Parts: sequence; C-alpha cells; structure tokens
Amino acid sequence: MFLLLTIIMVTTFGSVNNQNLKGGSFIYEHIRELSFSEREEYLKDLFFEGNIPKFFFEYREVVTNQKDANGVERELKFFVSPTYLSVGVDDDYYITPLSPMLAQQIAHKFNSSLPTPKLVDIIYESSDLKLEPFNYIPRGRRNETEDLIYEHSKVIQAQIKASGGSYDTFVAGVKKDIVISSKLADSTRNRHVTIYGWHRLNAKPIQPVSNVHINTYVDYSHGARFISKELYIDNKLYNYEDVLRDPILSALLNYDSYPLSKVEYDY
Repeated sequence: MFLLLTIIMVTTFGSVNNQNLKGGSFIYEHIRELSFSEREEYLKDLFFEGNIPKFFFEYREVVTNQKDANGVERELKFFVSPTYLSVGVDDDYYITPLSPMLAQQIAHKFNSSLPTPKLVDIIYESSDLKLEPFNYIPRGRRNETEDLIYEHSKVIQAQIKASGGSYDTFVAGVKKDIVISSKLADSTRNRHVTIYGWHRLNAKPIQPVSNVHINTYVDYSHGARFISKELYIDNKLYNYEDVLRDPILSALLNYDSYPLSKVEYDY
C-alpha cells in the first residue's frame, strides 16, 4: 500500500504543480506529422512534464504462486499498471506505443520496469477485463502512423466502455507488450525490440516472443505496461531486476531456465 500511495503522490504532486498539462486530442494533432525522432523527443518531454493520466499509476497488486528453479513453490506479489502507458489526462488520453529505449527510461523515472513474457501471461490471467484484440489489415506503413495509433486507442476505450468498464479498469488483451527476455542479450540483435502477447479470449497470444523488429520500429499494436521494481517473494521485499538475475528466483518471473544477464533496454 505504501508503494502505491508513493507512486500516486509523486505523480499527483507533479501534476498539481504543472498548469500546462495537455489532453490526448491536443497531443495527437501536434504529433501526427512528426518524424520518429521528433515524436520520441516530444513524448519524452510530455512524460517528464507529467502528461500521463493519473489512473495509470494506480498500480494493481497481483499475487500468484510460482516455482523457483529448485521446484520450490513461492508466493510472488508484484504491482502492475492497469493499462499501457498513455499520454494526456484522465478524461482525454490515448495509449502511446513508443520505442523500448524511451519506455525503459520513463519506467525508470517511476521506479518501474517492463514485464517478462511470463509476467505478461500472469497479468492477463489476473486482469479484471479481458478484451478481444482489435487489429488492422497491414497496408504499406500505415500501422506505424499516429492516426492509426490514436484510432486504435479509441477503439480500445470503446471496447472497455461497452464491456461496462471505465478508463481505470485493469485490462488485458489489447496490445503486444514490450518485454524483457533473454533475447536482450542476443549480440546479433542488440538494437532490436522484443515483443510478446496480445492474447485472444482463449488466453493464447497472437504474438510469440520476437525480436524481429529494429528498436526504432513502433506500430499501433505495441504497448508498454509498467512493473514496479519493488516486489515480494514470501512476503520479503526484493528488487525486480535483482530477481531476474538470481539463478534460483528468476524462474518465478521468467520462462527461461536460467537467470537473465541483461534486464533492461539501453537508452
């Protein structure tokens, strides 16, 4: 509880002291003609100014029992954002896909990181609302345009509303996650993004773990969900990244049979 209150207080304090917060619709009109590098810089400035909906930081507690590398069952408790990183304010926002470099940087600002594929699955199982993925037919490079990014977010918001949820509902199945996995240590693809997820209602992901795309590739289907760096194993406090590196405990968070040597994207 202290963790959640701290995150909310920090975010709220920043928002109260910034009278220039912009709504998602305004941001969309400004950003839609920018190049990738201009878009990333603009989003970085917005995020650091506090242009993130407050509800994004109402992290949800997820409790699950998982086995460590020795086969011992442990209770894992972690905290996760209810949806994907969005830009704007509570009543005017949209989910904003971005590069893994910027996603990692913003996550660190809020003492958070990105999930592993295993955590993406656990989050899906634990979410309050599971939605059928909505996808577009690829046509040229339109999947990368801000127009489609904005439209897709509005479709998700409409799905949530039609399902009886609200903007702060703990939702899953709407995006592919930018994830932390052993692929980050692949020296032949060290400038790539790893994505996973976009679960259908049968709990099967559309997207297997993949690092095909260069890390400057961003399309409407990507999303950055934050995991707090503070988690509990058998009621003992641990650091998320330390656990990923641990030869015994890493199996609680990760499908790989070995600890991760690299636990974040470079930025």
